[in-house]
Amino acid sequence: MNRQQGKKYIGKQVKVKTRDHGQYVGVLHKIIAPPNTPWKGLVTIVGVFEYPPLEINGEEVEPLIHAYNQEIEFSGQQLEALIEPFKLSYEASIAHALKNRWTQIQDEIDQSDRTLSRIQQELRKLKSEHLIFEDVYVYYHIVKKGRKLFIYDEKKKESLSLDGCPFEFEIKTEGQWKAALYVKGLLFETTDNEEVELSHGSVIRLNKAQFDPYRILVNELESPSLLALERGLEKLGIGHEHSVYCHNSLLIQLLDTFKKQSLEGVNFLSYANNDTQFVVQHHYEREIKDDDSPDVTFDRFEFTSDKGERVLTTYATQFSND
Repeated sequence: MNRQQGKKYIGKQVKVKTRDHGQYVGVLHKIIAPPNTPWKGLVTIVGVFEYPPLEINGEEVEPLIHAYNQEIEFSGQQLEALIEPFKLSYEASIAHALKNRWTQIQDEIDQSDRTLSRIQQELRKLKSEHLIFEDVYVYYHIVKKGRKLFIYDEKKKESLSLDGCPFEFEIKTEGQWKAALYVKGLLFETTDNEEVELSHGSVIRLNKAQFDPYRILVNELESPSLLALERGLEKLGIGHEHSVYCHNSLLIQLLDTFKKQSLEGVNFLSYANNDTQFVVQHHYEREIKDDDSPDVTFDRFEFTSDKGERVLTTYATQFSND
């Protein structure tokens, strides 16, 4: 905006553009134009026109640099006429600006997904599709310490007890990676019922998607317990696909099973559909046996919707005290 235009907008709303900190709406109060220098305008901030590019500082979005009712000088080059009057409050303008930024980022994600899909198709033509999946796996070595077996991550220098591990592994057999479940000792069973015995130092891998707390919880549950969970979800008209959040305290304890034989606690799950929120408290008990006796299992699921609906389902082995 030049100086003559600026004079016509004194007392009116203008758009304020900054290089890296978004765009604002303000009221132009005064033209500041000393001789032989670029002019400036004294502006009071009243709204946010465009949210700046988002950078996450810790767990929070970095705050805006200009606050409501702040009076500040801007160069004439930063000021621009508004096409339509700005009628939003300062708080509402922030919400709308964030929503617009959300839409922009979502559009970018959609475009990226389409691009990735095309790349995947080209790799498939080249019979090299496997290359794009290499980074989604974590590789472990099987380590035997006394009578116990562990899987060891050389990169992180971390080990995990193999006994009772709820993950679905992939093992290499006949030159191919195959999905397999741990049975006992060094024995694994593939999904096509092939038994494969590995050895100390053998490499196995896990798909990182299995580190999702909800997926881990579902995989850990015995079939009757899983059925109890799904029965409650079905009564409320929802399913696993409606899962929003999972605090899996059982996972934290399971990762330490070589130290603890008895586990007890509560997991907190939340679900949502288009119009209802659901919370599930999963009370659990586990007693891990060293011999061939079955482990003791107790699971109780307490479902509550934000409309006041309540459902209770339970599963316990015959060995449980409950």
